[in-house]
Amino acid sequence: MRGNIVYIALAAVFGIIAGCGRPNISLVFIALYAIFLFTRKRRLFLFSIITICLFYMYFVYIDHHNKTKLSSNMTLFTIRFVAPISVDGDQLKSIVKVGKEKLQLIYYIKSAQEKQELSSLTPKAVCTVKGRLERPALPRNPNAFDYRRYLRFHHIHWILKPQSISLQDCHNTSPTLYEWLLSLREKGLHTVETHFPSETVGIVQALLYGERGQLDETLLEGYQKLGLIHLLAISGLHVTLLVGAMFSILIRFITKETATIILLIFLPIYIVLTGASPSVIRASFTAMIFLVSDYWKSALSPLDALSITLVMMLLLDPYMLWDVGFQLSFIVTFALILSSQMILSHDSVFWRLFFTAFIAQLSALPFLLYYFFEVSLWSIPLNIIFVPLYSFVIMPLSFAAVGTHYIHSLLSFPFIWLLQKIIVISSDVVAFFSSNHSLSLVLGRPSFFFLICYAAAIFAAFVQMEKRRYFSIGWVAFVITLHAWSPYMDRYGEVVLLDVGQGDCIYIELPYRKGVYLIDTGGTLPHQRQPWQERKRKWDVGKDVVVPFLKSNGVRYIDKLIATHGDLDHIGAAEEIIRHFSVKQMIIGKGETKNSIQEKLVQLAERQNIEVVKISRGDRWIEDGISFYALHPWKTYRDDNNHSIVLYTKLGGLSWLFTGDLEETGEKELINAFPRLEADVLKVSHHGSDTSTTELFLEKVQPKIALISVGKHNRYHHPSPYVIERLRKRNVIILRTDQHGAIRYIYSKNRGTFSVMLP
Repeated sequence: MRGNIVYIALAAVFGIIAGCGRPNISLVFIALYAIFLFTRKRRLFLFSIITICLFYMYFVYIDHHNKTKLSSNMTLFTIRFVAPISVDGDQLKSIVKVGKEKLQLIYYIKSAQEKQELSSLTPKAVCTVKGRLERPALPRNPNAFDYRRYLRFHHIHWILKPQSISLQDCHNTSPTLYEWLLSLREKGLHTVETHFPSETVGIVQALLYGERGQLDETLLEGYQKLGLIHLLAISGLHVTLLVGAMFSILIRFITKETATIILLIFLPIYIVLTGASPSVIRASFTAMIFLVSDYWKSALSPLDALSITLVMMLLLDPYMLWDVGFQLSFIVTFALILSSQMILSHDSVFWRLFFTAFIAQLSALPFLLYYFFEVSLWSIPLNIIFVPLYSFVIMPLSFAAVGTHYIHSLLSFPFIWLLQKIIVISSDVVAFFSSNHSLSLVLGRPSFFFLICYAAAIFAAFVQMEKRRYFSIGWVAFVITLHAWSPYMDRYGEVVLLDVGQGDCIYIELPYRKGVYLIDTGGTLPHQRQPWQERKRKWDVGKDVVVPFLKSNGVRYIDKLIATHGDLDHIGAAEEIIRHFSVKQMIIGKGETKNSIQEKLVQLAERQNIEVVKISRGDRWIEDGISFYALHPWKTYRDDNNHSIVLYTKLGGLSWLFTGDLEETGEKELINAFPRLEADVLKVSHHGSDTSTTELFLEKVQPKIALISVGKHNRYHHPSPYVIERLRKRNVIILRTDQHGAIRYIYSKNRGTFSVMLP
């Protein structure tokens, strides 16, 4: 079986995929795999088919029993904290158990004093609380993160939101071994946070404990964008260096066999202390397999060890297959092992580093595009520099600094001083390349067809590179080019009313990507918070909703950014859009305005050399035979809402009227100027406020479909029930972002189809 266990591991993967859905596609791949085995590895054929069947049944069994026994009617709970307790501003989060079922707990702290009191909570605490259970949220925008699916794959079906948490209703119990190790981990994190310079805290915690919570958000985003984020995850290189160093030290005092046993005991403890991420588990399990193999004096190839690790982890938790960290960790490691001879055939250290970084990035390419929609061209050269820097300088210094600190703080001073200098320089380099010089290639989420193309091209490239035929990388370049140009060959266009909460953001893409327009950007409304309530990571609609959506669509250029008016909930995220994308033209309403937000936006556009065009009634533009007419504004208005740009167009056989936040006064002026104005689709103005969408306006426009962009449970109680009643009285189909999530219209020429994100 030497070197053949990988085929059994692949069989296990196919079995789980078959059990998780899409049986037709799964059967095709299983059939192709079976044909391959029967023709090339016949002695493994029967065993592999049995493995597929066993893992299929195992996953179906696990998935069938992954159900909740709790009810949404429950209000009183006895909970046990079983995971680290995170307090960020006024939000407390943790995983708790009610009986044997896990829940995600989210509690909003009411005062600074309460926050101080709750800081004493630890895993092992048992509390009685009153609260409510909520289902985790479904994705509300295309290609958005599926939080409900993520929690379900962690056997969590509910979010518990307590009314209050009182320490009087809590008591500590005897900790389990796991909880005791978690407390050690928390103490280690606290030691780093309180005794190390602020610039080093996040990096040291990530390298030693697998914790990124203290990392600066911008810096973390930079590592992500440049393809360096793997350096901040504990993986094979970290574990190899640590185990190697410990083994070298131990055998100076004890026998190899005893040292092996000590390391086999240490590694499971290390997994818990470092956060038990898939990469940590994979690296530690592989190390343990090698140690056992060495203990029993049996030879085991790296490929076999990794394959056994894969099977063990899937037995431990088959849902782990869908974890992005698991996927990236295994695919990159497999690629590096299979290409090890080619890498080692080069005598130059530089070329070994280059091919290591190149193979890692190439093997991860489809996964990076699927989950993050872009890759950085700086990734390979920066990895050549940063991998040895982290492996042989920053990580050893981090271990030395923490280790000597526990002996005596003075001993750790030179290590901490040197570590701070190096981390500050490396962070500056990351910030420089990730801010204005990222050279990111945004391709969007690849379709199933392109995933197959990437897999085939990368496989062919690896096979040919083993024979020193490096031009075979041209196949991958061809697929990348085809992927980049695919939107320009697509005869379908789309209109998407994004769910940006209480705000507006409408994406319009013309067929063959002849034009990409964004009508407003949404914006995060300010909340007055006291210092103790401020969170390290603030939710931002531009960064968290609009930018990811655009990147997932493969958008690199925005032809027209249309700011209907100056309200924050309409253009608050415009700066974020301009920072991430090349905007060719920004359109605003003609006429004087004293809106400071819009003035700042215009100044930013001018600094970025973006053409600023002011339009009013009578202006229009035509692209690929599709006309966009400006019906409003006509003059300067006292309030911003009535100064909104109103656009009329025809897309997919329907006439569309985009009204911004136009109110009753503006509506009257509009229908007086255009007495025959009618539209099939009306973007209801001002989020359905009763100050607009009047009886007279609806009587004139006669819409068939009404689109309302409105925040769920918004503080303004939009949309007004009176507006809803007026629309229903005319049998208008109402689609709302608070109830339906994003609303999408896919069209070509004279026909199209509406769809919504939420059922």
